[in-house]
Amino acid sequence: MGARISVMQMTNTQLQARIRQLAQDSGCVFILDHAQLRMQQRGVNDMEVLVCLRQGMVQRPAKVDATTGEVRVRMDHFGSARNLSVVVSLDDLEPNLLVVTVITQVR
Repeated sequence: MGARISVMQMTNTQLQARIRQLAQDSGCVFILDHAQLRMQQRGVNDMEVLVCLRQGMVQRPAKVDATTGEVRVRMDHFGSARNLSVVVSLDDLEPNLLVVTVITQVR
């Protein structure tokens, strides 16, 4: 088996595939307090977040958090009533997805 690519070196397509793979196991998805607050404010439930992570697309370049060094990736999922974006934090040493925030846009 070949060496793993660092998340900092992954393309959008590779990041998308990794997030979709990790999100298949809901036990690997942890929603931080800030994201839970945003979900509550915007009427988003856990299943909608999981669907976004499992079926969404990475369309913007990932950003590195200057404080923590974690890679932040935004997954976008386009629905008929509203669009949902979920920002997750990825780290080479952490095999889980940390949901940082949730953004909605009504169509």
